[in-house]
Amino acid sequence: MRAPLWSPRLAIALSVLATSVALGAAFPAVLRIPRRDPRGAQVPVPALFSHRTHASFGCYGCHPSVFPQALVGFTHADMREGQYCGRCHDGRVAFAIPAATCARCHVDAR
Repeated sequence: MRAPLWSPRLAIALSVLATSVALGAAFPAVLRIPRRDPRGAQVPVPALFSHRTHASFGCYGCHPSVFPQALVGFTHADMREGQYCGRCHDGRVAFAIPAATCARCHVDAR
C-alpha cells in the first residue's frame, strides 16, 4: 500500500518553508510593538517582536486570529487576559510573560 502524498508532516514542512521564504521577502524580521497605555505614559524601551523566532508557527498560527496583519498596541493587562502575546506566552506553550525579565522583550534597539 502506498503512503498518501499529503501528510501532516509534509504540511508542516511546507508551512515552515513558505514562512521562511515569506519572512525573507515580505515581512520585517523585527517589529517594534507600540504600547497602548490607558494613562498615556511613554514606554522608554519598546518591546520587539521577531518573526524569525516565531517562524515555526507559520503565519496562520497568529494571523489573523491572534494578531491582525497590522501593527497594534496592547498592554500587559491585555496579555494577562490571554490576548496578543499572552495567547501563547502563558507558561504552557511558551515562557510566561509575568515570570520573564523586562529585557526579554523590551530591548533597546536604537
